[in-house]
Amino acid sequence: MATTELPKFELLSLADNTSGWGPLTTSSSSEEPVPFQQFNKADRIGRVADWIGVDRFFRRGNERYNERVYGSAANAGSQFDYIHGMDEHNFQLVDTSKPMARNPQRNFRVRQMHLRKMMQKEVEKREMVNQTTNLRMKRSIAKEQQRAFKMWQRRGGNARQGQRGQGGRFGGDRPKERLPSVQVRPEWGVLEEMNLSAFSKLALPNIPGGEDIGDHQYGSLQYYDKTVDRVSVKNSVPLQRCAGVYYNVTTTEDPVIQELAQGGVGNVFGTDIILATLMTAPRSVYSWDIVAYRIGDKLFFDKRNTRDILNPVETLTVSETSAEPPSFDGNGINNARDLATEAFYINQNFRRQVVKRNEPGFTFKNIRVPFEDEETGDATGTAYKYRKWNLGNGVDGKPVELVCRTELDGVIHGLGNETQTLTIKAFNEWDSSQAGGVDWRTKLDVQKGAVMATEIKNNSAKVAKWTLQALLAGSDTMKLGYVSRNNARSTQNHSILNTQYVKPTEFASNIALNMDNCWGILRCVIDSCMKQKPGKYLLMKDPQSPVIRLYSLPEGTFESERESSDEENSDDDQ
Repeated sequence: MATTELPKFELLSLADNTSGWGPLTTSSSSEEPVPFQQFNKADRIGRVADWIGVDRFFRRGNERYNERVYGSAANAGSQFDYIHGMDEHNFQLVDTSKPMARNPQRNFRVRQMHLRKMMQKEVEKREMVNQTTNLRMKRSIAKEQQRAFKMWQRRGGNARQGQRGQGGRFGGDRPKERLPSVQVRPEWGVLEEMNLSAFSKLALPNIPGGEDIGDHQYGSLQYYDKTVDRVSVKNSVPLQRCAGVYYNVTTTEDPVIQELAQGGVGNVFGTDIILATLMTAPRSVYSWDIVAYRIGDKLFFDKRNTRDILNPVETLTVSETSAEPPSFDGNGINNARDLATEAFYINQNFRRQVVKRNEPGFTFKNIRVPFEDEETGDATGTAYKYRKWNLGNGVDGKPVELVCRTELDGVIHGLGNETQTLTIKAFNEWDSSQAGGVDWRTKLDVQKGAVMATEIKNNSAKVAKWTLQALLAGSDTMKLGYVSRNNARSTQNHSILNTQYVKPTEFASNIALNMDNCWGILRCVIDSCMKQKPGKYLLMKDPQSPVIRLYSLPEGTFESERESSDEENSDDDQ
């Protein structure tokens, strides 16, 4: 049996350098010289064995082997680079032909052609975008025309089509004449005509703020329920029918004003809604009237007692200043009279619903309202403050001291738990397609500013009156609500879709309501009335033109209406 020979392990012979460190300077002829690279111990060596070459690892941007970081380490190992043993001068070029030179003109033409193609594509792209935009605009205009045509049909356009060619702005579709708030009688004499366009140039600056008259603050107010602020279109709240009492006592029937007049406090008297109507007269479209009594050296602005719930001065008009305001003699539920009644009930229910009625509220110095029913004692939910202003010297040289009864609707806790007063009002949506507005249920949550701007445009007079009432009362904040019908064809059920806070002073600036101009208008009307002799007069806004006429009234005018109204009220109480 053959035996295999085992491998042998032999040690290499190494020359020991006894006199120093490193290899010997001389070596035997049998051994090949080994290259050696000098380096410092502080140098960083990139690789132990570099088989590729140091250029790969020390290129620019390589932070790991960057010479800027590691210093001389980038040059380490150059002794081990490969050196070709042949002389490069021995090589010859196989192809001795000259390289073809490029034509610069051809390159320029190619670039120009490429640029023209890109510009042509951009032009075609823009033309396609313009065609798409024009098509969308045409479709939108067609839809708007179709919508306007349907609205025209709903308003009886087909019935009036045969009347074209008879004159008027739109052929036979002549605007209906608005009726006056009261029928002028032949025995009434016209004393003066005041052009409302000239009122815009009037100004009475530097009128100080109103001053509360002593302890003449009556009633109690409930605190505002802040949970209402979370109401939105998606989280709407039904409008409740809240029981309560509404007092619309006029100026001459107010016992506090009678007491102040007899006590020599003030010489011009009125309620906030009457004064606000006069101060915003240039914005009004519908006709209204105010009775003025000259008694001695005093002037009382009063309203007529009518059989309706509200006098034309107190009416909450709807879309009065829109392009096509509702007509008073229209059929259905969307005539001006029924819309005003609906707006009145909405505001009364809204201001009671948004406060904490079952919790203790804020009480003024006199908890009982002076004209409150002593037998029933029903709370009205409204507080009354009597305030006065100094409007300078009048036509007779005596100072004009204005006394006004103002109203507040609620209170709210402000910063630092401070009690602030509120004026609460509500816009009402009846039919956006006929009112020329926007659909609240689609726009209110995302574009509340657009809805507000539309309401200010369509109800400029009403919004200005609300703002002036808040300013005259010294209210800290106005709370505005947005109430809409659940069904556009029914006035029975409504929903609160949103609410909004506004500061009266800032809001007046937003709606271009200048207080200097308002005081100037009121002072002009006061001077016209104070020039007359003692008696009874009527200020009436003309229904067709921007003019206010001052009539002299015989004794006993409107007394029969007052007596019949009192009789109806007594019958209702029985």
